[in-house]
Amino acid sequence: MERFYIVNIIINNREKAYKQVNELLHDFAEDIRLRVGYPLPEENAAIILLVVKANNDVLGSLTGKLGQLESVQVKTLPLK
Repeated sequence: MERFYIVNIIINNREKAYKQVNELLHDFAEDIRLRVGYPLPEENAAIILLVVKANNDVLGSLTGKLGQLESVQVKTLPLK
């Protein structure tokens, strides 16, 4: 069953991880309903907020792959 989720992504080192994060988000583009990014260039960081509509398997795949990237933190919140 598909549900809506909020996925918060914090990139602590843009030089190291930003390209990989963008490639993964592109791979899951059909499940992403909203993407808002806030770059923090002076801190070499970025914050990305996603609204995703997916089942648990797809969400787990996306967040699991993001979480394996160095310098990336992911938090997910289901919407009721």
